Amino acid sequence: MFFSNLFNLNGIEFVHQNIAYFISLIFLGLILFYFWKKKSKKVPAVNSPFFAELKESEKEISFWKRPKILIFLKWIFFILAVLLLTVALMRPQKVSVDSEVSKKGVDILIALDVSESMLAEDLKPNRIEAAKEYISKFVSKLKTDRVGLEVFAGKTFTQSPISFDYNVVRYYLSEISTDSINQQIYGLNGTAIGDAILSAVNRFKNSPDRTKVLILLTDGEANVGTDPLFSSEYARSNGVKIYTIGLGKKEGALMPIGVKNGHKIYARNQDGSLYKTKFDEETLKNIAKISGGEYFWAGNNNSLDRALKTIGKLEKKEYKAEIITKKKDLFYPWLFWGFIFAVSSVFLILFNAGIWKFKFKN
Repeated sequence: MFFSNLFNLNGIEFVHQNIAYFISLIFLGLILFYFWKKKSKKVPAVNSPFFAELKESEKEISFWKRPKILIFLKWIFFILAVLLLTVALMRPQKVSVDSEVSKKGVDILIALDVSESMLAEDLKPNRIEAAKEYISKFVSKLKTDRVGLEVFAGKTFTQSPISFDYNVVRYYLSEISTDSINQQIYGLNGTAIGDAILSAVNRFKNSPDRTKVLILLTDGEANVGTDPLFSSEYARSNGVKIYTIGLGKKEGALMPIGVKNGHKIYARNQDGSLYKTKFDEETLKNIAKISGGEYFWAGNNNSLDRALKTIGKLEKKEYKAEIITKKKDLFYPWLFWGFIFAVSSVFLILFNAGIWKFKFKN
Protein backbone atom coordinates (compact mmCIF):
# COMPACT_ATOMS: atom_id res chain seq x y z
CA MET A 1 0.00 0.00 0.00
CA PHE A 2 1.25 3.45 -0.97
CA PHE A 3 0.67 5.22 2.32
CA SER A 4 1.95 2.27 4.32
CA ASN A 5 5.26 2.54 2.47
CA LEU A 6 5.27 6.33 2.50
CA PHE A 7 4.89 6.49 6.26
CA ASN A 8 6.83 3.34 7.08
CA LEU A 9 9.41 5.20 9.12
CA ASN A 10 11.86 3.36 11.32
CA GLY A 11 10.17 2.59 14.63
CA ILE A 12 7.07 4.70 13.82
CA GLU A 13 3.64 3.41 12.91
CA PHE A 14 0.32 5.13 12.19
CA VAL A 15 -2.82 3.92 13.94
CA HIS A 16 -5.31 5.32 11.39
CA GLN A 17 -3.60 5.08 8.00
CA ASN A 18 -6.90 5.09 6.07
CA ILE A 19 -7.44 8.72 7.03
CA ALA A 20 -4.75 9.62 4.49
CA TYR A 21 -6.93 8.20 1.70
CA PHE A 22 -10.00 10.05 2.96
CA ILE A 23 -8.25 13.42 3.30
CA SER A 24 -6.57 12.97 -0.10
CA LEU A 25 -9.92 12.43 -1.80
CA ILE A 26 -11.40 15.51 -0.14
CA PHE A 27 -8.36 17.60 -1.02
CA LEU A 28 -8.45 16.42 -4.63
CA GLY A 29 -12.17 17.20 -4.81
CA LEU A 30 -11.61 20.73 -3.53
CA ILE A 31 -8.87 21.32 -6.12
CA LEU A 32 -11.08 20.08 -8.95
CA PHE A 33 -13.98 22.18 -7.69
CA TYR A 34 -11.75 25.27 -7.54
CA PHE A 35 -10.60 24.95 -11.15
CA TRP A 36 -14.13 24.12 -12.35
CA LYS A 37 -15.50 27.17 -10.55
CA LYS A 38 -12.74 29.39 -11.94
CA LYS A 39 -13.36 28.18 -15.48
CA SER A 40 -17.12 28.62 -15.30
CA LYS A 41 -16.94 32.05 -13.66
CA LYS A 42 -18.18 34.83 -15.96
CA VAL A 43 -17.46 38.51 -15.51
CA PRO A 44 -20.49 40.68 -16.45
CA ALA A 45 -19.70 42.97 -19.37
CA VAL A 46 -22.14 45.71 -18.39
CA ASN A 47 -21.43 49.39 -18.46
CA SER A 48 -23.38 51.08 -15.74
CA PRO A 49 -22.79 53.67 -13.03
CA PHE A 50 -22.90 50.87 -10.44
CA PHE A 51 -19.96 49.01 -11.90
CA ALA A 52 -18.07 52.25 -12.43
CA GLU A 53 -18.57 53.04 -8.74
CA LEU A 54 -17.45 49.48 -7.81
CA LYS A 55 -14.21 49.94 -9.73
CA GLU A 56 -13.59 53.22 -7.92
CA SER A 57 -14.18 51.51 -4.56
CA GLU A 58 -11.67 48.81 -5.54
CA LYS A 59 -9.13 51.52 -6.17
CA GLU A 60 -9.89 53.02 -2.76
CA ILE A 61 -9.23 49.78 -0.94
CA SER A 62 -6.18 48.88 -3.02
CA PHE A 63 -4.16 50.41 -0.20
CA TRP A 64 -5.43 47.65 2.04
CA LYS A 65 -4.59 44.95 -0.48
CA ARG A 66 -1.37 43.16 0.42
CA PRO A 67 1.38 42.02 -1.95
CA LYS A 68 0.95 38.83 -3.94
CA ILE A 69 3.32 37.06 -1.54
CA LEU A 70 0.47 37.01 0.98
CA ILE A 71 -1.74 35.19 -1.52
CA PHE A 72 1.05 32.71 -2.04
CA LEU A 73 1.58 32.30 1.73
CA LYS A 74 -2.08 31.69 2.47
CA TRP A 75 -2.02 28.69 0.13
CA ILE A 76 1.28 27.43 1.52
CA PHE A 77 -0.08 27.72 5.07
CA PHE A 78 -3.32 26.06 4.05
CA ILE A 79 -1.53 23.09 2.44
CA LEU A 80 0.82 22.72 5.40
CA ALA A 81 -2.14 22.84 7.78
CA VAL A 82 -3.94 20.10 5.85
CA LEU A 83 -0.83 17.90 5.74
CA LEU A 84 0.08 18.37 9.40
CA LEU A 85 -3.46 17.85 10.65
CA THR A 86 -3.79 14.77 8.46
CA VAL A 87 -0.67 13.27 10.03
CA ALA A 88 -2.02 14.16 13.48
CA LEU A 89 -5.34 12.44 12.72
CA MET A 90 -3.41 9.36 11.54
CA ARG A 91 -1.97 9.26 15.09
CA PRO A 92 1.73 8.51 14.67
CA GLN A 93 3.29 6.41 17.44
CA LYS A 94 6.85 5.54 18.35
CA VAL A 95 6.98 1.77 18.75
CA SER A 96 9.69 -0.01 20.71
CA VAL A 97 9.68 -3.75 21.20
CA ASP A 98 11.51 -5.18 24.19
CA SER A 99 12.14 -8.87 24.65
CA GLU A 100 12.08 -9.38 28.37
CA VAL A 101 13.15 -12.79 29.64
CA SER A 102 10.57 -13.92 32.15
CA LYS A 103 11.15 -15.80 35.38
CA LYS A 104 11.41 -19.01 33.40
CA GLY A 105 14.44 -17.95 31.42
CA VAL A 106 17.37 -20.36 31.78
CA ASP A 107 20.80 -19.70 33.26
CA ILE A 108 23.28 -22.45 32.40
CA LEU A 109 26.64 -23.03 34.06
CA ILE A 110 28.95 -25.59 32.49
CA ALA A 111 31.44 -27.25 34.86
CA LEU A 112 34.23 -29.06 33.02
CA ASP A 113 36.65 -31.49 34.63
CA VAL A 114 40.26 -30.64 33.67
CA SER A 115 42.01 -33.30 35.70
CA GLU A 116 44.83 -35.16 33.94
CA SER A 117 42.62 -38.19 33.29
CA MET A 118 40.75 -36.04 30.75
CA LEU A 119 43.68 -36.70 28.41
CA ALA A 120 42.47 -40.29 27.92
CA GLU A 121 41.84 -41.03 24.25
CA ASP A 122 38.66 -43.11 24.27
CA LEU A 123 36.99 -39.93 22.94
CA LYS A 124 38.77 -38.36 19.99
CA PRO A 125 41.24 -36.76 20.03
CA ASN A 126 40.89 -37.01 23.81
CA ARG A 127 38.22 -36.44 26.40
CA ILE A 128 38.91 -32.80 27.13
CA GLU A 129 39.21 -31.73 23.48
CA ALA A 130 36.05 -33.64 22.55
CA ALA A 131 34.21 -31.98 25.45
CA LYS A 132 35.40 -28.53 24.33
CA GLU A 133 34.29 -29.16 20.75
CA TYR A 134 30.74 -30.21 21.61
CA ILE A 135 30.30 -27.65 24.38
CA SER A 136 31.23 -24.97 21.83
CA LYS A 137 28.56 -26.29 19.46
CA PHE A 138 26.07 -26.35 22.32
CA VAL A 139 26.81 -22.71 23.23
CA SER A 140 26.66 -21.57 19.59
CA LYS A 141 23.03 -22.72 19.37
CA LEU A 142 21.90 -20.76 22.43
CA LYS A 143 19.81 -17.67 21.74
CA THR A 144 17.86 -16.73 24.83
CA ASP A 145 19.72 -18.40 27.70
CA ARG A 146 22.61 -17.04 29.70
CA VAL A 147 25.65 -19.27 30.08
CA GLY A 148 28.81 -19.41 32.16
CA LEU A 149 31.85 -21.66 32.45
CA GLU A 150 33.95 -23.09 35.27
CA VAL A 151 36.73 -25.68 35.41
CA PHE A 152 37.65 -27.97 38.23
CA ALA A 153 40.17 -30.52 39.37
CA GLY A 154 41.16 -30.44 43.06
CA LYS A 155 39.75 -26.88 43.17
CA THR A 156 37.21 -24.97 41.10
CA PHE A 157 37.85 -21.79 39.12
CA THR A 158 35.37 -19.65 37.19
CA GLN A 159 36.45 -19.11 33.59
CA SER A 160 33.52 -17.00 32.42
CA PRO A 161 30.66 -15.60 34.53
CA ILE A 162 27.06 -16.24 33.53
CA SER A 163 26.06 -13.87 30.73
CA PHE A 164 24.59 -13.58 27.23
CA ASP A 165 28.05 -13.08 25.72
CA TYR A 166 28.42 -16.43 23.97
CA ASN A 167 31.54 -15.35 22.09
CA VAL A 168 33.39 -14.68 25.34
CA VAL A 169 32.36 -18.07 26.71
CA ARG A 170 33.56 -19.84 23.57
CA TYR A 171 36.84 -17.92 23.67
CA TYR A 172 37.60 -18.97 27.25
CA LEU A 173 36.47 -22.49 26.40
CA SER A 174 39.04 -22.67 23.59
CA GLU A 175 41.80 -21.77 26.06
CA ILE A 176 40.98 -24.58 28.50
CA SER A 177 43.38 -27.49 28.95
CA THR A 178 44.53 -29.79 31.74
CA ASP A 179 47.08 -27.04 32.45
CA SER A 180 44.30 -24.56 33.31
CA ILE A 181 44.84 -25.71 36.89
CA ASN A 182 48.39 -26.49 37.96
CA GLN A 183 47.83 -29.92 39.41
CA GLN A 184 51.42 -30.24 40.54
CA ILE A 185 50.59 -27.87 43.39
CA TYR A 186 49.37 -29.50 46.56
CA GLY A 187 45.59 -29.25 46.94
CA LEU A 188 44.91 -28.60 43.26
CA ASN A 189 45.09 -32.17 42.01
CA GLY A 190 42.32 -34.77 42.14
CA THR A 191 38.63 -34.48 41.20
CA ALA A 192 36.53 -32.35 43.59
CA ILE A 193 33.05 -32.81 42.10
CA GLY A 194 31.30 -31.71 45.29
CA ASP A 195 33.28 -28.46 45.43
CA ALA A 196 32.47 -27.78 41.77
CA ILE A 197 28.75 -28.08 42.55
CA LEU A 198 28.98 -25.74 45.55
CA SER A 199 30.90 -23.20 43.48
CA ALA A 200 28.24 -23.37 40.76
CA VAL A 201 25.44 -22.77 43.26
CA ASN A 202 27.24 -19.63 44.43
CA ARG A 203 27.55 -18.43 40.84
CA PHE A 204 23.75 -18.64 40.57
CA LYS A 205 23.18 -16.20 43.45
CA ASN A 206 22.51 -13.44 40.92
CA SER A 207 19.80 -15.52 39.18
CA PRO A 208 16.97 -15.52 41.75
CA ASP A 209 14.08 -15.54 39.26
CA ARG A 210 15.44 -17.80 36.56
CA THR A 211 15.71 -21.53 35.99
CA LYS A 212 19.20 -22.58 37.08
CA VAL A 213 20.94 -25.47 35.32
CA LEU A 214 24.38 -26.96 35.96
CA ILE A 215 25.89 -29.22 33.30
CA LEU A 216 28.66 -31.24 34.93
CA LEU A 217 31.10 -33.06 32.65
CA THR A 218 33.59 -35.39 34.32
CA ASP A 219 35.39 -38.66 33.63
CA GLY A 220 36.31 -39.71 37.14
CA GLU A 221 35.26 -40.30 40.67
CA ALA A 222 35.12 -37.70 43.40
CA ASN A 223 38.27 -38.31 45.41
CA VAL A 224 38.79 -34.96 47.18
CA GLY A 225 36.69 -32.15 48.61
CA THR A 226 33.05 -32.06 49.69
CA ASP A 227 30.77 -35.06 49.40
CA PRO A 228 29.05 -34.60 46.01
CA LEU A 229 25.75 -35.99 47.31
CA PHE A 230 25.69 -33.37 50.07
CA SER A 231 26.45 -30.72 47.48
CA SER A 232 23.59 -32.03 45.32
CA GLU A 233 21.16 -31.62 48.23
CA TYR A 234 22.40 -28.08 48.67
CA ALA A 235 21.95 -27.41 44.95
CA ARG A 236 18.38 -28.70 45.02
CA SER A 237 17.53 -26.51 48.02
CA ASN A 238 18.73 -23.52 45.99
CA GLY A 239 16.76 -24.46 42.90
CA VAL A 240 19.74 -25.69 40.85
CA LYS A 241 19.11 -28.64 38.53
CA ILE A 242 22.18 -30.72 37.65
CA TYR A 243 22.71 -32.65 34.42
CA THR A 244 25.69 -34.97 34.74
CA ILE A 245 27.64 -36.33 31.78
CA GLY A 246 30.07 -39.18 32.39
CA LEU A 247 32.91 -39.07 29.87
CA GLY A 248 34.79 -42.16 28.68
CA LYS A 249 34.48 -45.92 28.75
CA LYS A 250 32.95 -47.42 31.85
CA GLU A 251 35.85 -49.84 32.23
CA GLY A 252 38.27 -46.90 32.17
CA ALA A 253 41.03 -45.97 29.73
CA LEU A 254 44.78 -45.48 29.64
CA MET A 255 46.02 -42.00 30.54
CA PRO A 256 48.88 -40.53 28.45
CA ILE A 257 51.33 -38.43 30.44
CA GLY A 258 53.93 -37.53 27.82
CA VAL A 259 55.94 -38.54 24.76
CA LYS A 260 59.36 -40.25 24.66
CA ASN A 261 61.26 -41.09 21.48
CA GLY A 262 58.15 -40.48 19.44
CA HIS A 263 56.03 -42.80 21.56
CA LYS A 264 53.36 -41.88 24.09
CA ILE A 265 54.02 -42.68 27.71
CA TYR A 266 51.05 -43.82 29.80
CA ALA A 267 50.56 -43.53 33.53
CA ARG A 268 51.36 -46.62 35.58
CA ASN A 269 50.44 -47.92 38.99
CA GLN A 270 53.06 -48.34 41.72
CA ASP A 271 53.46 -52.00 40.75
CA GLY A 272 54.36 -51.00 37.22
CA SER A 273 51.07 -51.99 35.62
CA LEU A 274 49.27 -49.56 33.32
CA TYR A 275 46.94 -47.21 35.15
CA LYS A 276 43.33 -46.96 34.01
CA THR A 277 41.03 -44.09 34.82
CA LYS A 278 38.18 -44.85 37.18
CA PHE A 279 34.56 -44.15 36.42
CA ASP A 280 32.00 -43.71 39.21
CA GLU A 281 28.73 -43.84 37.28
CA GLU A 282 26.60 -44.46 40.36
CA THR A 283 27.58 -41.17 41.99
CA LEU A 284 26.87 -39.22 38.81
CA LYS A 285 23.41 -40.81 38.58
CA ASN A 286 22.64 -39.91 42.20
CA ILE A 287 23.78 -36.32 41.75
CA ALA A 288 21.36 -35.90 38.85
CA LYS A 289 18.53 -37.69 40.64
CA ILE A 290 18.84 -35.69 43.87
CA SER A 291 18.87 -32.34 42.08
CA GLY A 292 16.04 -33.18 39.67
CA GLY A 293 18.28 -33.41 36.61
CA GLU A 294 19.33 -36.32 34.42
CA TYR A 295 22.43 -38.45 33.87
CA PHE A 296 24.02 -39.15 30.47
CA TRP A 297 26.84 -41.50 29.63
CA ALA A 298 29.14 -40.35 26.82
CA GLY A 299 31.37 -43.25 25.89
CA ASN A 300 32.27 -41.71 22.53
CA ASN A 301 31.98 -38.46 20.58
CA ASN A 302 28.54 -39.20 19.15
CA SER A 303 27.00 -39.99 22.53
CA LEU A 304 28.47 -36.78 23.97
CA ASP A 305 26.96 -34.78 21.11
CA ARG A 306 23.56 -36.43 21.66
CA ALA A 307 23.70 -35.79 25.41
CA LEU A 308 24.25 -32.04 25.00
CA LYS A 309 21.60 -31.80 22.30
CA THR A 310 19.10 -33.60 24.54
CA ILE A 311 19.84 -31.24 27.43
CA GLY A 312 19.32 -28.30 25.09
CA LYS A 313 15.91 -29.62 24.06
CA LEU A 314 14.87 -30.38 27.62
CA GLU A 315 15.68 -26.89 28.79
CA LYS A 316 14.01 -25.20 25.83
CA LYS A 317 10.73 -26.25 27.41
CA GLU A 318 11.58 -24.21 30.46
CA TYR A 319 12.16 -21.00 28.55
CA LYS A 320 9.46 -18.42 28.26
CA ALA A 321 9.93 -14.92 26.93
CA GLU A 322 7.62 -11.96 27.27
CA ILE A 323 7.54 -9.51 24.38
CA ILE A 324 6.67 -6.03 25.59
CA THR A 325 5.60 -3.48 22.99
CA LYS A 326 5.76 0.13 24.13
CA LYS A 327 3.97 2.85 22.18
CA LYS A 328 4.34 6.60 22.57
CA ASP A 329 1.98 9.04 20.83
CA LEU A 330 3.73 11.58 18.61
CA PHE A 331 0.74 13.44 17.16
CA TYR A 332 0.85 16.41 19.56
CA PRO A 333 3.51 18.46 17.66
CA TRP A 334 1.76 17.73 14.36
CA LEU A 335 -1.57 18.86 15.84
CA PHE A 336 -0.04 22.01 17.33
CA TRP A 337 1.72 23.17 14.16
CA GLY A 338 -1.22 22.14 12.01
CA PHE A 339 -3.46 24.37 14.13
CA ILE A 340 -0.95 27.26 13.91
CA PHE A 341 -0.77 27.06 10.11
CA ALA A 342 -4.56 26.67 9.85
CA VAL A 343 -5.17 29.80 11.91
CA SER A 344 -2.49 31.67 9.93
CA SER A 345 -4.07 30.61 6.67
CA VAL A 346 -7.52 31.77 7.77
CA PHE A 347 -6.07 35.07 8.97
CA LEU A 348 -4.37 35.69 5.60
CA ILE A 349 -7.53 34.78 3.67
CA LEU A 350 -9.63 37.23 5.70
CA PHE A 351 -6.97 39.90 5.60
CA ASN A 352 -6.52 39.54 1.85
CA ALA A 353 -10.28 39.80 1.41
CA GLY A 354 -10.17 43.19 3.19
CA ILE A 355 -12.37 42.16 6.15
CA TRP A 356 -10.64 44.68 8.42
CA LYS A 357 -10.43 47.58 5.96
CA PHE A 358 -13.49 49.30 7.32
CA LYS A 359 -12.06 49.30 10.80
CA PHE A 360 -8.98 51.02 9.48
CA LYS A 361 -11.05 53.59 7.60
CA ASN A 362 -13.09 54.34 10.67
